[in-house]
Amino acid sequence: MISCMARAQDSGLGIKAGVVASRTKSGNSLTSAVPGAAAGIYLPLRAGPRMELQPELLITSMGANYPLQEGARGSLRTIYISLPVSFKMYIGNVFNMQAGFQMQRLLAAQQHGPDGTATVTDSYAHWDYGVQLGLGADMARGLDLGLRCYAGLSPIETAGALISARNQALMLSLGYRVIRLRAPKATRRQR
Repeated sequence: MISCMARAQDSGLGIKAGVVASRTKSGNSLTSAVPGAAAGIYLPLRAGPRMELQPELLITSMGANYPLQEGARGSLRTIYISLPVSFKMYIGNVFNMQAGFQMQRLLAAQQHGPDGTATVTDSYAHWDYGVQLGLGADMARGLDLGLRCYAGLSPIETAGALISARNQALMLSLGYRVIRLRAPKATRRQR
């Protein structure tokens, strides 16, 4: 089991998928989390003996539940193409701490309520950006587990109904390094 856990940080290319719980944080509205998902590719790049830089390209489903008048509830569902970039610092051979930046482009937004469903993509900002923090475990067989939270820094709504609404999300993901590139070993020249 220890040999399965021990891992040398290798650059490569991987695929990943995960579950997302997201909501919006606003000054005038209490929202609750909705389930979502994320899937895409990632490129772990060895940046030192215990460091990795990991850009990703993901399709992410986010949103929020919010109260309406007279006790009814509505929900917002959004789909983004996301580009998170994480810096990973390893604690031992397996576990890591992650911090990074994420920007994402809105592809679609739908509002669901008692009166039905409406497309509201034009009412929301096309770009969103924020910071992320997380923990991970990268195993020798190419499996990467991760748990990270995202806090948006830019307001997402352009119509102004919500005061400074920002995305917040928690993502649990599983990745697999399809291609692993080992760092070249240093060799000494003989005379």
